[in-house]
Amino acid sequence: MSTEPSDEVKGAISYFLETCNVLDKNDREPINNWVGKSFKWTFEGVVNCVVTGVEMERAYRMGMCKKAFFDSPLSCPSIINPELSTIHTGEVLRDRDFEERYHNVPHVVYLSRTDKLKVGVTGLGREQLRWNDQGAVEAIRLCVTPYRQLAGEIEVAMKEYINDKTYWLGMLKDVERNPEELIELKDECFDHLGPNYEPFFSDDDKVYSIYYPVSFYPSKIKSINLHKTPSGEGVIAGIKGQYLIFEDGRVLNIRAHEGSKVIFEVG
Repeated sequence: MSTEPSDEVKGAISYFLETCNVLDKNDREPINNWVGKSFKWTFEGVVNCVVTGVEMERAYRMGMCKKAFFDSPLSCPSIINPELSTIHTGEVLRDRDFEERYHNVPHVVYLSRTDKLKVGVTGLGREQLRWNDQGAVEAIRLCVTPYRQLAGEIEVAMKEYINDKTYWLGMLKDVERNPEELIELKDECFDHLGPNYEPFFSDDDKVYSIYYPVSFYPSKIKSINLHKTPSGEGVIAGIKGQYLIFEDGRVLNIRAHEGSKVIFEVG
């Protein structure tokens, strides 16, 4: 699923479902209007690698076959651990063009609230997309760096002080907001990082608020695995992060099922 800022409400986001016929992309479909409607799915037991298109029973990781996962720049070690990026030194890990375009460019270290406060890294200008993907309800820029590795280095330094993971069960609840806490935490982070990283501190103290198309949050959550539940239906209560939330508390992580061949009906 991809997102864009909504034209109707400040801070609200619009969701789109992006599907493919193996590797051929279909037109993306706006799905905010799915909230309140019945969703029926049938998983056909086939997964196509999102990089090569090869057919398999299960993806190895990230919707990829094993070979693609260890070859593709999309799953390069520095994607998962930004501090491992080396392209700023001229050393290529997998693909020079990809790493120059996506890693050897300015990056942002940010603080966000998914359920708890966390630190993260993304490319400059991609912050909103990253926050939406993680289901953050508010966020603030902490540092801006000239390349990915340095942002990752700062994130590693911050892991001693603040969490860097998203707890998905907590994120899928109605999270209480507190923008003043984010601003206070940012100042504390500056103190923690010290003078070595001061040239990269961001003076932008805007707290971004993000609102998702959710009619209500179920009190109990249970994840759907298409391999265990290949068919089913439910009424959609909302969309948050990469999850469809059903009224009965079941949730479907769309990102976790990339490459899966699924027939669905909405109505």
